[in-house]
Amino acid sequence: VDNLSQKINSKLGGINSVVNTKLALSRSSKEDLFMFFGADVTHSTCSTDRPSIAAVVASRDPTNTLYAARLCEQYPKKGRCSMEIIKELDQMVADLLRVFARTCGGRLPNKIVFYRDGVDEGQYQKVLDNEVNKIKTACRIVYGDRSLPKLIFIVVKKRHNTRFFLYDGKQTMNVQAGTVIDQDITHPSQFDFYLCSQAAIMGTSRPTLYHVLHDDIGFSSDDVQQLTYWLCHTDMRCTKSVSIPSPVHYAHLAAYGSRALKFNDDRESDDFDDDNNDEEPESYSIDDIKTKLMILDSKVADDMWFI
Repeated sequence: VDNLSQKINSKLGGINSVVNTKLALSRSSKEDLFMFFGADVTHSTCSTDRPSIAAVVASRDPTNTLYAARLCEQYPKKGRCSMEIIKELDQMVADLLRVFARTCGGRLPNKIVFYRDGVDEGQYQKVLDNEVNKIKTACRIVYGDRSLPKLIFIVVKKRHNTRFFLYDGKQTMNVQAGTVIDQDITHPSQFDFYLCSQAAIMGTSRPTLYHVLHDDIGFSSDDVQQLTYWLCHTDMRCTKSVSIPSPVHYAHLAAYGSRALKFNDDRESDDFDDDNNDEEPESYSIDDIKTKLMILDSKVADDMWFI
């Protein structure tokens, strides 16, 4: 009953709880206005005829509790599987920035935190060249003559084979929620870290790997890690910390939910895959993808219908 009540309240525009994320940032000032984004792309693994669906979700209030989503269908080149890159990201981000401004009395964020799910290490450069630039393009369109916001772009990777354990001399056990590993086994020159933000109810806990691809803000490693951990406590569907930050979890839910509604599929079907496709040929470019922005009913477009 509690879980159902939280979902109903969220869909009706209510707030279940608020986490003051600014307390997680040692270098944040009272004047800073943050906006949090999450993005994910789902692919149909059993057919190349169905489009991939890209979802971008963003906070739309100063407490970073309420979120809105924008969706886009991505049709691959005939006979090919789709790409992971979100082609219309600039339009989607610009629209969500306008939603934020309407909710916040015309104010726009001066700092943007963007979490991106489903990108493999081999596609990091493509993401930097395409998606990070598209986010900045969207900001230039919306901000006009105003100062542009600073951006941090973080890739979230759930699927890997790394596990961590505690050993007390007699037995091994799962690490506690909030455990961070950022040295020895991480990348020698790039900024990445493992965070186990959830408590394992059953079985072996699985940490999430985070890779910071771009940072204009200048966060310290402690700032990024603590902010990410705190965002794992803001999920409107749960009263405990979850395995990934709520913005990227919401993007995952929006992408899967919209595909289920459009194609009348089961939300739990295994025909969906939110990871990248490694079969992508070199000759296949983003220009070959045909897109179609999904228009949501105006009554729910800016609400948390995906919860």
